[in-house]
Amino acid sequence: MTFPVSHSTLDATALAAEVQRRYGIAGPLRCRLVARGSNDIYLTENGTGQYALRVSRAQHRSGTEIQFETQLLSHLAQLGLPVPTPIALRDGSQSFSVLAPEGERPIVMMSWIAGQPLNHQMSAIEAGKAGELLGQIHAAASSFQTPQPKLIDTVARIKRQQQHVDRLLHAGSIERASFDQGLQAVDAAFQSRAMRGLRHGAIHGDFQHANLLQNFDGALTAIDFDDCGTDIIAKDLITFEWRARLDALDAGVIDAFRQAYERVFPLSPQEHAALPVLRIARDLYLLASYAAYIDRIGPVDGFERPERLLALLVEDLKQLSDT
Repeated sequence: MTFPVSHSTLDATALAAEVQRRYGIAGPLRCRLVARGSNDIYLTENGTGQYALRVSRAQHRSGTEIQFETQLLSHLAQLGLPVPTPIALRDGSQSFSVLAPEGERPIVMMSWIAGQPLNHQMSAIEAGKAGELLGQIHAAASSFQTPQPKLIDTVARIKRQQQHVDRLLHAGSIERASFDQGLQAVDAAFQSRAMRGLRHGAIHGDFQHANLLQNFDGALTAIDFDDCGTDIIAKDLITFEWRARLDALDAGVIDAFRQAYERVFPLSPQEHAALPVLRIARDLYLLASYAAYIDRIGPVDGFERPERLLALLVEDLKQLSDT
């Protein structure tokens, strides 16, 4: 019997040969694993060019969902936004998959973006640049059209991880009561007419400092659109703010981010009013994701333990009850 595998590592040499065959890249090609997590990233180079090869985990994204992402990235790149550009295979498609022990793993190749991720000590000036970039992305994405939209159902995504939450937060515990209280509040809010009336559009889905690369002159590029989809646009702001709070950044950083964003893409009064509930939705989604993936991909920087995630949830529940 072959022991079950949840997240394998593809052989870099075999992957290079497969990429060269499918893309027709000239010269000797080399792949090197440079990041491992929810997705594995390989730096792929042939002496004249560098590419980012993203290997998704099995059963994580459908072909239609990946197509939405590559089409959105192509749209943004064509409008001059600083994002990775998907690279087409010889047959014109923009992704392929290989069979790993745990199942089919989709692969996308994109342009390589040089730079370093914004770190936990980002300045207010850097946060302002991030806010401006997100506003520009949302403005550009407003003209994005696709025949197969990737619709995000926030509550359903949380509930799909319920079995994993059951193992992390035991029934009857204070922590589980907070999770259930938050889920009840979010479920009710997302069914309300006010929430359904908020602006929807193509969003990044995980816009936060770890997914922003800064080059030598300080310019930012947004990467990792893996969680993109059609959703409430204001959720992208909460994602950035939530990660800044997780890392205990100064409140001035969050203020600078939001002010710069709204100079480009202002929020409506209704969107401002919805932010407290959107924060709780983010709390729940990250807790559920942590529960689902901690034994599959291991700890991720900033998400080593659930206590801080639970503390943010409790803080946000209190703020909601005070409003």
